[in-house]
Amino acid sequence: MDIDSIPDWKALENLVVMIQKQLAPDAVVKHNVMLEGVESETKRQIDVLVEQSIGQYTMRIVIDCKDYAKPVDVKGVEEFHGLVQDVKAQKGALVCPSGFTKSALKRAKKLQIDLYRPVSTGNHKWKASVTAPVICDFRNSYMSFGISSSDPKPLMIPQEFYKLSVANEEGTILGSAIETAQQKWDEGLLPSEPGQHEPLSIFGEEKVFIDNGYGDKVNVKLTVRLLVQQNLYLGHLPVEELNGLHDEHTGEIVTNAFTVGGLNPEEVQKSWKAVDDSNTLDFQPLFKIVGYDCYGIGT
Repeated sequence: MDIDSIPDWKALENLVVMIQKQLAPDAVVKHNVMLEGVESETKRQIDVLVEQSIGQYTMRIVIDCKDYAKPVDVKGVEEFHGLVQDVKAQKGALVCPSGFTKSALKRAKKLQIDLYRPVSTGNHKWKASVTAPVICDFRNSYMSFGISSSDPKPLMIPQEFYKLSVANEEGTILGSAIETAQQKWDEGLLPSEPGQHEPLSIFGEEKVFIDNGYGDKVNVKLTVRLLVQQNLYLGHLPVEELNGLHDEHTGEIVTNAFTVGGLNPEEVQKSWKAVDDSNTLDFQPLFKIVGYDCYGIGT
């Protein structure tokens, strides 16, 4: 959104209107509205008015936009609170890119006035550079394979038995043990939690057969043992598009959508910070991205 060509006070109103329309698409959002003051018995100017019907009632929220060079003080909060009461609004919010003084924050909390700063990556004077803290959880699976048989037939087991073709009772080729195990891992059908997992039947309860090395088929059980290793990396992804409000009371950003930049796994492993336990971090990452890679084969 390019709002460089209009006055700052109006541009701020337009930005807040756009954000509110995104946050509450079912509400009616207007700016520069005149409302009748019940106590003052005079017209009161409202920067942004948000109204939404709930059953037979209308919820009214008034928002005042202050493009001040300095933070809003207690006087500004109290004056706005008087406006909210005068027009009988159910909720009031102040938006100021320069923020609010500590005393204003305390007073607003007692008066139940919400305080915000705009956070937007759009093309305007308040354009923000935003990143999202992300934990990348990369998991590698090491596989070792086992084979057993109770058929009364000789069985010559080659060193790479896990590469032999496996068939069912009808003779349909099912693939090799390694191919099937890797496919199940990729499809999320094998345990993926970090640690060592006990041997699992690769083909489930189905009877499977391999060549016994003497030109005959023998019934076998093929198993895979998993060792899942976890590597955690902490970094920040650039937020390419975001329109929202920073809640000065909670520190959270209120938005209904945002777009982040792409993720390069090689760059993550090369330049992001390795961490042992994400629970020990001083803050909560916005995302946790889990990536799986099947590699390393043992016998």
